[in-house]
Amino acid sequence: MTEQAIARETPATRESTTAAISDWAQEVAALAKRWFIELGRERLNLVFSVAQPAIWLIFFGSGIGRAVDRQVIGTSDYTGFTLPGIVAFTVVGGGVAAAMPLMWDKEGGYLDKLMSMPISRSSIIVSRFVYQFVLASFQVAALVVVALLAGVSFELGPFAVVIILVTAGLLSLAVTASFSALAYWVPGHGTFFAITGFITLPLVFMSNAFVPVDALPRWMEIVARLNPLTYAIEAMRLPIIKGWDGDILVALGVLGAFSLACLAVGAQQFNRQTADRVQ
Repeated sequence: MTEQAIARETPATRESTTAAISDWAQEVAALAKRWFIELGRERLNLVFSVAQPAIWLIFFGSGIGRAVDRQVIGTSDYTGFTLPGIVAFTVVGGGVAAAMPLMWDKEGGYLDKLMSMPISRSSIIVSRFVYQFVLASFQVAALVVVALLAGVSFELGPFAVVIILVTAGLLSLAVTASFSALAYWVPGHGTFFAITGFITLPLVFMSNAFVPVDALPRWMEIVARLNPLTYAIEAMRLPIIKGWDGDILVALGVLGAFSLACLAVGAQQFNRQTADRVQ
């Protein structure tokens, strides 16, 4: 009798699970649409968001690259060397920008309105991840096109572009979750901007974004090796200037673990804030 009951319940359970997933996906899509509509209304913001990283690449590659010792960086193509650093710099800046609207929603009371609706709490924050990932993909694509026009040669060919996109996606998830957690944790936007201003530039420059780790002063080398950004940059740089290397998988593994940890922290902070608001 028990086995027959389980057999009868299984199709209904599966249908219920499928319906729940479908509803959740619709919620994420609808909430993400809000961000895309806002971006579409600010077309200059869209243009500069995509074009600015390319300008940085040209500035560092063509300008500062002339003052860099090729023997130190291990390649004659500084534009290709610095491309992953510009990608990482762009993603970190995008993570701060991604958290700001969530903070305004919290301070302005719109988050309370969302929480009064019959929607999943996770769909609110996941929709922001989706939006930021799509925007970051366009930015990375623009950077790759500019790099190719500048004569950068990708040792792994199109597969290098795939690795760059995957790495940028993981990094985007990590920094967006981290800064979103910060936005929900701090009491106000003044504290948020003070902390992010203190963190972002050291996070980028105390990594291998623009110089190899071995070329840094000893104390900065130690910090860089503890910096998750270093592993993201390494995962993107090796396919460009060296080709396939087992260290790519190691770097992606470290970045993946860091992204999951950041996601867990971001979810914890979000659940804490929304739980208080629901009560």
